Amino acid sequence: MALQRDNSALPLEQRIPPQNVELEMAVLGAIMLEPQDAYALAADMLSRDSFYLDGHGLLFEIMGELYHRGIPPDAQSVLDELRARNLLERVGGSGVVMGMLNAVPTAANVEYHARKIAEKAQLRAVIRGCTKVIEEAYKQELTVERILDIAESTVLQLSQRSLSGEFLPIAQVLQEYWEKLSDRDEELARMRAQGVEHPRIAAGVPSGFADLDEKTNGLRASELSIIAARPSVGKTALALNMAHNLAVEQNVPIALFSLEMGAEQLAERLLCIGSKHIAGGRIKGIGSHRLQNPDLDAGEWSILTKSYQRLSASPLYIDDSSYLTIGMLKSKCRRLAAHYGVQCIVIDYLQLMSGAGNSDNRVQEVSEISRGLKQIARELRIPVIALSQLSRQVTQRTSKRPQLSDLRESGSIEQDADVVMFIHRDDYYEEKTDKPATPISGEYAPEMMPVTEIIVAKNRNGPTGVVKLLWFPEITRFLDMGQGWRS
Repeated sequence: MALQRDNSALPLEQRIPPQNVELEMAVLGAIMLEPQDAYALAADMLSRDSFYLDGHGLLFEIMGELYHRGIPPDAQSVLDELRARNLLERVGGSGVVMGMLNAVPTAANVEYHARKIAEKAQLRAVIRGCTKVIEEAYKQELTVERILDIAESTVLQLSQRSLSGEFLPIAQVLQEYWEKLSDRDEELARMRAQGVEHPRIAAGVPSGFADLDEKTNGLRASELSIIAARPSVGKTALALNMAHNLAVEQNVPIALFSLEMGAEQLAERLLCIGSKHIAGGRIKGIGSHRLQNPDLDAGEWSILTKSYQRLSASPLYIDDSSYLTIGMLKSKCRRLAAHYGVQCIVIDYLQLMSGAGNSDNRVQEVSEISRGLKQIARELRIPVIALSQLSRQVTQRTSKRPQLSDLRESGSIEQDADVVMFIHRDDYYEEKTDKPATPISGEYAPEMMPVTEIIVAKNRNGPTGVVKLLWFPEITRFLDMGQGWRS
């Protein structure tokens, strides 16, 4: 096998891209020697584009077409197909084809050789991707942040891309989906066998709220969900409840980006959320006001310690940077996914972020941010939850119920989002003096708990409608109407 010469000392335009023509010939010869087994092994790693020489790639493609038609791609069938298509000269003639076959005594090493060819193809892809980044840097037409974003995205795509090519056959997509569908069906059968009535499994990660998951099918991979409300209605509280449910209850790695509240404030709220417990038929918890002057009794310390221990052991990561651009967010999310296996991202909140450029057009900037959030969800294949403010126009209508047009600063938020949820409480718009006092400070009977509506106004893959949750304001905890308040 010929050795590859070192090109590193040559000028860029004179360098030969990574390749090994001899190995390509060896793989093609091995396939003709053992058409069934050798092709199946090679096809797992190679496509036409994996080969450096176009003629070799064409041969491999024809072998694949024969294989899928049920014709073993041996030397004779390959030559016949090439002649029928008038492509024999394009691959070098019959002598070249037969030379590949005669040069390989056995097909035993085809898998190893195919892997080496795939590595060379990946290196060529890296060179192409990095060359594009270098060209953009020389042009100086884009911002530095945008160029860095292109560079990081290119590297991530190269690391995740299947070596068999960019295009996925529908059979492969269906097979993966079919396996997930079968697994969920088996799980439902097990739940029925255990006596569960009307079992249901969310397609995505369960949010921790059964009625909400019924509509949205959970927090689904590659989807952007928007939680919107007027200030102080409960956006951050609902997001923290979901984060607690995922990280603490389900051990799902989740990252929370907070531009409004510091990490210590978030930790305090999360501790209070985790302090919820049932005693004497009432829902109790330790509110944040108790932690401002922590003269706690032994029972309260015990409850708080359990919340602390569970929260400390959970895979929850917090970034409380006060300044965050969409480019910075993309970069951080990629690292979180790569190093910590984060499976969900929460941003609090969208309007506090900045675009990549210095645009004076805020609507355009928010459009760029919402589009970037959707790109993160698609690129990393995880759910992204972004909180959003509503415009003041909702307060000026007779009906205070939010609608999609109330999303502040940009209609592109509605366009980019897969799910849009509004938080609505009638008591928010009542005069302060008309609000009923908390029945029992720090504890509630279920029937005394205020009700909050979660209005699912947009759901790209499911129904819309209203979901009602019980609201425990002392510990900023949302609970399911039915069973969620039970311990």
